[in-house]
Amino acid sequence: MEQNKTCRFYVKRKKRYCKMLVKVGQHYCGQHLVEEHLNGEKNQFKRISCPLDPKHSCFEHRLEHHLAICNAREKTGLSYVSRNINLRDGVLEEPPRIPLSSLTDPELLSLIAKVEAVHKENVGNIKESVLSHASLEKEITTPGYGPSVVRHLSQNSSILGHLESVGLLNTSTIPTCFVEFGAGRGQLTNWLTEAVSDTSKALFVLVDKGAQRYKFDAKLRYNSELSIQRLRVDIQHLNLEGVASLDTYDRIVGLGKHLCGGATDLALHCLSRYSRPVVAGLVLALCCHHRCTWLTYSGFTFLSESGFSSNEFYTLTALTSWATCNSKDIPSKENVGDIENLQENDKDYEHSERDKRVSDVSTLMPQEDSKNTPSEDNQLIENRYTRLNLSAQYREEVGRKAKQLLDYGRVKYLCDQGFQCHLVQYVSKEKTLENIALVANFVGS
Repeated sequence: MEQNKTCRFYVKRKKRYCKMLVKVGQHYCGQHLVEEHLNGEKNQFKRISCPLDPKHSCFEHRLEHHLAICNAREKTGLSYVSRNINLRDGVLEEPPRIPLSSLTDPELLSLIAKVEAVHKENVGNIKESVLSHASLEKEITTPGYGPSVVRHLSQNSSILGHLESVGLLNTSTIPTCFVEFGAGRGQLTNWLTEAVSDTSKALFVLVDKGAQRYKFDAKLRYNSELSIQRLRVDIQHLNLEGVASLDTYDRIVGLGKHLCGGATDLALHCLSRYSRPVVAGLVLALCCHHRCTWLTYSGFTFLSESGFSSNEFYTLTALTSWATCNSKDIPSKENVGDIENLQENDKDYEHSERDKRVSDVSTLMPQEDSKNTPSEDNQLIENRYTRLNLSAQYREEVGRKAKQLLDYGRVKYLCDQGFQCHLVQYVSKEKTLENIALVANFVGS
């Protein structure tokens, strides 16, 4: 009897390899059936990538049926969905995306000098403020938890600690709606329900555009004392005025852990547009500044006043990758074949999609060497950063300052909206390189 073969493939979200059975007589598992026709093989039914979300596939002859039930389809008629409501007003065109590799040496050094000067004048040192909350003390000390679990619990504990420090967890006297942006599996809201003073006077709204497993939702739903709403919508289209029963609460509090790039700005726009009930404050752990976009970024006024042109925006976001790529200095000369194999380490991304980016090999500049005969397969090249005396440690520092400039622009935006806000290192750098949180509470205009 012929045995079923197995297919092994890497799942980025789970950060591990998975296996699927291959049916007898076939060459591919369900995950890779879409590749049959790409490789010239034939089967009774052709499988194609879903046009709504290419991360999964469907049978071509059942495409119309699949589009009607696909989790990635756009849902219409929802009261809380307003197309593009949280994009910046009046922005019609994006500036060009200028990679760092296209900058000349003087242009790169000039950009670094500008980042250093503006950061020194406006941001300075961001203080470390690692807080904790009593609701997670026992869980964090549970024996058997690995470093990753403890890290996430510590981050959640500090976020809740900062919410408590500005008086945003008191629901006994002030009925409150909590909106978690980029809620994912719902872990942060799960611990939030343990931290608030009175759950019967709180509404918990979980917002995420993905359809991944809502691991903690079952536990939340079975608690009859909790009022839970799960909204599957892109923050870009989220209109809080359409959320049912929201106007029966006295205030709104926003929160999010590692809200990726432009999603942070969309959340800020979403909250600032809502005035009744009042948005009392927010705590957002920030990350993925390389994914900020010109159409969403809230701190563009600060950047403009600081001397950054719109054409420098995406170059600045590219510079932020220096802070987390964990690049290592390499010898001044390397074989091209060896350099192409260099890859940067994963940083602590918690969202459903995490980009693994290859080190910027294009920044390596060719150099002639009279002692070696360059060939097409084996050329000696000089590391640009070594030549400019930009060590890995210094590049990491510059990248971190570039990230903090983008974050400070968000602070200025919120201040203009009547908030009192600041940036903090909410966990230590050893826990995660993405350790900055934005803490704000409303004080009025």
